[in-house]
Amino acid sequence: MTATTYVVGLTGGIGSGKTVASDHFAELGVPVIDTDVIARQIVDPGQAALKELTAAFGEKILLSDGHLDRAELRTIAFSSQENKATLDNITHPAIRQETFRQISEVTYPYCVVVVPLLSDNSPFSALMQRILVVTAKRDTKITRVQKRSGLTRDEIERIMATQLSDNKRNEFADDVIANDGTIEDAQRAVKQLHQKYLELAQ
Repeated sequence: MTATTYVVGLTGGIGSGKTVASDHFAELGVPVIDTDVIARQIVDPGQAALKELTAAFGEKILLSDGHLDRAELRTIAFSSQENKATLDNITHPAIRQETFRQISEVTYPYCVVVVPLLSDNSPFSALMQRILVVTAKRDTKITRVQKRSGLTRDEIERIMATQLSDNKRNEFADDVIANDGTIEDAQRAVKQLHQKYLELAQ
């Protein structure tokens, strides 16, 4: 990481509108590093993490073309706490390492690192100078997720139950975007924070 890189962590629960916020930061020219994207990249064919996962769980987690069978891995990983711990111990360090590498290449005054499951005791927290939380009302989140995914309300609520509440996230947030309005409202909030972060990064 360069000495001049100011890191803003962006987080929020399912359906909160993190992508609307991160996309607009990117449109404003800010480097955006998405740990969900990295999580997919580190298990591409030829990557060390995929080789480690295959050694741990067997060839059955691979499709015929050598790509990861995500559904099969998910089934195996969540079949026991031990398997889930093995998965996390292989993938989490690889995700952090690639995140650090991408931050080290940033030449802009600041960057945004999107970590959906960020918590105040996450290893990622230590590298962030500021944390931005995107929130929305519960029903707003559920409606958004239903529209884009086809999941039932019960399925979405089960996912939400495994995540931190907005109240918990707000406890460690430096900035909050309450994303219950239009996309334009969210973009205006991002633009204001963009100016603030440029000043803080000086």
